[in-house]
Amino acid sequence: MIISVALLGFGGSGTFISLFQNKLKKYFYPSFTISITSWSHFAYMIISLALLGFGGSGTFISLFQNKLKKYFYPSFTILSFSFSISLFLCFVLSQRIPFDPFLIVWYRRQYLYLLEYYLVLFVPFFLGASCIGLMFAKFPQKISRVYFYNLLGSGGGALGAILFLYVFTPLRVLVLITSIAFLAALISSSYLARRVLIGLVFASFALIFLFFLFPPKLMISQYKGLSTALNLPQAKVLNEVSSPLGLIDVVSSPAIRHAPGLSLNFEGTIPPQLGIFIDADSMSAITDFGGRLSNLRFLDYTTSSLPYHLLRLPRVLVLGAGGGSEVLTALYHRASSIEALEINPQVISLVQTEHGDFSNQLYSLPQVRPVVAEGRGFIQSSEKKYDLIQIALLDSFSASSAGVYALSETYLYTLEAIKEYIRHLTPEGILSITRWLKMPPRDGIKIFATAVEALEDLGVKDPSSHLVFIRSWATSTLLIKRSFFSSSEIMAAKEFSRMRLFDLIWYPGIKSGEANRYNTLPQAYYYDASRKILSPEREKFYQNYLFYIRPATDNSPYFFHFFRWKSLPHLLKTMGSQWIPFIEWGYIVLMATLFQAVVVSIVLIILPLFGLKSSTKVPRSKLPIFVYFLFLGLGYMFVEISFIQKFTLFLSYPIYAVAVVISGFLFFSGWGSYLSGRIRIGRAGSVATAVGAIIIICLIYLGTLDSIFRRFISLSDPIKIVLSLLFLSPLAFFMGMPFPLGLSRVSVKKPFLVPWAWGVNGCASVISPVLATVLATSAGFNLVVIMALSLYFLAAIISVRL
Repeated sequence: MIISVALLGFGGSGTFISLFQNKLKKYFYPSFTISITSWSHFAYMIISLALLGFGGSGTFISLFQNKLKKYFYPSFTILSFSFSISLFLCFVLSQRIPFDPFLIVWYRRQYLYLLEYYLVLFVPFFLGASCIGLMFAKFPQKISRVYFYNLLGSGGGALGAILFLYVFTPLRVLVLITSIAFLAALISSSYLARRVLIGLVFASFALIFLFFLFPPKLMISQYKGLSTALNLPQAKVLNEVSSPLGLIDVVSSPAIRHAPGLSLNFEGTIPPQLGIFIDADSMSAITDFGGRLSNLRFLDYTTSSLPYHLLRLPRVLVLGAGGGSEVLTALYHRASSIEALEINPQVISLVQTEHGDFSNQLYSLPQVRPVVAEGRGFIQSSEKKYDLIQIALLDSFSASSAGVYALSETYLYTLEAIKEYIRHLTPEGILSITRWLKMPPRDGIKIFATAVEALEDLGVKDPSSHLVFIRSWATSTLLIKRSFFSSSEIMAAKEFSRMRLFDLIWYPGIKSGEANRYNTLPQAYYYDASRKILSPEREKFYQNYLFYIRPATDNSPYFFHFFRWKSLPHLLKTMGSQWIPFIEWGYIVLMATLFQAVVVSIVLIILPLFGLKSSTKVPRSKLPIFVYFLFLGLGYMFVEISFIQKFTLFLSYPIYAVAVVISGFLFFSGWGSYLSGRIRIGRAGSVATAVGAIIIICLIYLGTLDSIFRRFISLSDPIKIVLSLLFLSPLAFFMGMPFPLGLSRVSVKKPFLVPWAWGVNGCASVISPVLATVLATSAGFNLVVIMALSLYFLAAIISVRL
């Protein structure tokens, strides 16, 4: 039965990761299938919903624990087999629900479809958690051991699902995890008659074989880039590959032409192109230039080509090379060397191998050196300096303009990142950042403010002389130079913009009449904002601007977070409720998720449990148990989520950070739980000792992790992963103790409340991921950790009353 619990933990955790790993790679971030079919910000709802299954299981067991314990073995078998079947079938059913988030404002029926999503995806997590909660209720004297095996299996599932995704497609991984869940169910049913057991084995294999033969199809939102591209004439998918880094589709069509922000003054043709889509969006292009650079003339009519008119034979670093458009831009302008960074090796392989003839072996050209690496991590671990660092359009226009990335953490655009880029420039080097143009203005203004403050932090007395800022009808490009721009460079930038009908936003000495001339806006918004950011009125401008445009930091890396509550009345007045899908959708979804998490938790978990019959007539006696397990659930998740973010910067790859931190926390917490079983239940101070260790270790890490990471960041990935696990082990070990210690105490005095405590802890887990993100967007992850330590401290005080 213990082995069955471990395998159930593996299956539940693996399912969670495989379904929602693209959100996890950015947060906890960043639901594989949800990210592909809709957008990753909906994974906050799914994450909360998955954890709600654990809380709901506590309610279920508490209400029916007498019958469940009386018929424990058949109940466990039914629940485990139901969990196995539901893993696959509920996902299939979810893909048949016609929910489309873009239509939710106009069609009320979409709310019903969203509710159906909730109910369908709630089932497997509820069933799996019920198996574990039932074990706690039946064997209270073995709580620490059961919890240990469950955490051990969950840690293996978190790590195993990521590894599986390197080999299999997400849907095949789901089948594999379903198979593991069936194995757990079969082990739990070993007490049955031999004939019945053989029948169950046969039925399980038959269902798995059926799932494997008829996998479901992903229903992609019609508003994503891939759906749009497939509606083009003669469009077809040439390749589809996947990994934990995303699902990649290569699409061909004679109508595909990709040149973001191309000058309206361009006269000529664009060579044939193939579209590369990451998670059905975020398009880049493979261009067939026939080996002749003259065919790439169109690239000289984009805003991102400006720095090449100010530099001669530059050494270039391209962050986010993708299909190679920025690499081709550098080649066209005779760059002496080009390092092309791409985080996903499958993208490099598609461009270089599968479509090598079409791309003219782009990444094999003598000037080009492809590097598989994440941009920020590569910069921090390198000592090289460049004449030009190019960061251009690393996200899709539709998702960016709709505020989909509002909750996506990125360390590429933080204040610390900009300073790091500038340090890696030669004395006359330029950092070029190209963003999509948004209305009302947000991205461009925020990156300009970040650049100004970064230059000031580096000791530049007059940042205005180090900046040139232009825009087209669709994109904006900001140049940040390590030294001041010379008069000849300013003249070259002005001529470049005039010939291409690009608008000047800022250059040293710009006059108000020079801005907003060609692609006219109602006002010179960008110029006005730039002028105020460079003036003593900056703080007042930050406070009064419609959107949140203060620079993002490594402590709160939400560059795409622009929403301000005080601006909501103005937005509703001027644009109505229909503004939501087109401006700051992600943050609204986050707050809606937090609201529904709290409400649903109260209704499904807390209120029914207060109605339980108990041996005492004083309801107040349950309060310490409720508060203790609520605080533990909130505190544990707060720390785990914060450390995922901190280790993302160290490990460079978000997916590595998720796999290492989650599996590390679960594995070492499991050992803490196991050893806590050897502590005498009534021993005073056992919880306080564990909590004291948690607080001390966390405070030490808050003060030292950044410097430790800087010292070891240049090491190889395997060594950094081992170091990460070593750093996590003592903290996670002690964090695994308070829950089983508390639950064991409850089992001695009030065993009927064990499922209730399990449910309360699940309630906290429902709320904490969303609440942690709300807090982090406003005040940073360091505050989230401090709040977690405060919760642990209060839990230790309350533990004496259990």
